[in-house]
Amino acid sequence: MSSKTTASSGKKPALTAEEQQKIVSGFQALRDEQTQLVQKTQDLETDLKEHDLVLSTLSTITDKQRRCYRMIGGVLIEHTVGEVVPALQGNREQINNVIESFKQKTEEKAKELTAYKQKYDIHFSYERPTQQQQGSQSAGNAADSGATKKEPQDSGVLVDKEN
Repeated sequence: MSSKTTASSGKKPALTAEEQQKIVSGFQALRDEQTQLVQKTQDLETDLKEHDLVLSTLSTITDKQRRCYRMIGGVLIEHTVGEVVPALQGNREQINNVIESFKQKTEEKAKELTAYKQKYDIHFSYERPTQQQQGSQSAGNAADSGATKKEPQDSGVLVDKEN
């Protein structure tokens, strides 16, 4: 991941290496936050599936006074099916609400990341044009102006410069 500013266009001044590093660090922090939100959402979706599985199993039991055990904070607590089912349904609804909240926050973070990328003109290495493409564009521009370049454009070796 590298940042690139257009100093030649006159729109933005050239950034120092320290400023570039701060921009990249800020971008990475935003990406990390988004990744954490996605991971938490996936964990909660797994919990939701487990709740659904337990609820479907308990729904087949007709005796609501039958004993069952529920783990709370690492301790098994004895309850009846009639007590556990409403608690599980309430937990399921709360988990579902939190999942929706995390999904909204993830979308907001994605928009924030996009705005940050555009503001600082951040490109990933796979998004940047290769040296050959840049060379052919500059050669095309030189041909348009009537000037010719006699030096070779590329040596055939691509090197990714990390700035």
